[in-house]
Amino acid sequence: MPRRIKAAQLALPRPKRGQPDRVQDRILGDRASEMRRAVGPVSRDTVQDRVYAELGDALICGRLQPGQPLTIRDLAAAFDTSVMPVREALRRLIAEKALEGQAQRSVRVPAMTPERLADLRRTRLLVEGHAAELAAAHVTPALLAALTAADAAYIKAAETGDADAELLCNQRFHFTLYEACGSPSLIAIIRSLWLQSGPYIRTAVERHSDRHRPSQRSARGSFHTKIVSALRKGDVAAVRRALEADLSWAFDLLDSRT
Repeated sequence: MPRRIKAAQLALPRPKRGQPDRVQDRILGDRASEMRRAVGPVSRDTVQDRVYAELGDALICGRLQPGQPLTIRDLAAAFDTSVMPVREALRRLIAEKALEGQAQRSVRVPAMTPERLADLRRTRLLVEGHAAELAAAHVTPALLAALTAADAAYIKAAETGDADAELLCNQRFHFTLYEACGSPSLIAIIRSLWLQSGPYIRTAVERHSDRHRPSQRSARGSFHTKIVSALRKGDVAAVRRALEADLSWAFDLLDSRT
């Protein structure tokens, strides 16, 4: 609990008119020192930001399921915080279309519908395909090395059947690629799309792909390798084709089951 600060503690001396500059500087310096002792620095990493980040990760990795209801009190208890930062984090996620408000102030993960899947698929192919094309113009040995390492980690995670590890490694690969595009605006849009589609992709990874192994596992493991190979050759069109195939496999599986 932060200590209460009395008004008198903040009533610091003011420079008077006509005082020499060095005297004014000393007084202003004393005021700054007193203020620092009174209030201290404010952390940029607020509770609301941490709650928002944790909920965002849970959505991207699909730890929250399509149609799952969420209550502010349950989340506050889980985060061991008050309801205010949870409420504000939920508002941000609702604004990003990652969650949706319900009657009586309840919140839920949007249900999986053919219309929503089709919309997300179209938008992700358009936006992420463009980001990949831009990234192809900024290929460096360091980028290729980072993508190769991320690809190897993804393949290993997919082979173990650990959905959490697979989705995290997949995210690492894609955002390593997208960040090379040099567009913070595109990255923000892509992250919003991943927030919205994460629960559905998890459904494909956990449930549907089991029926298509080992063929699906083999195909999924080749997409990233093809992207890296196309980047090495400087073949921008091939980069986009491989990326679109990578994004499409989960939506293809979901379309066949919804």
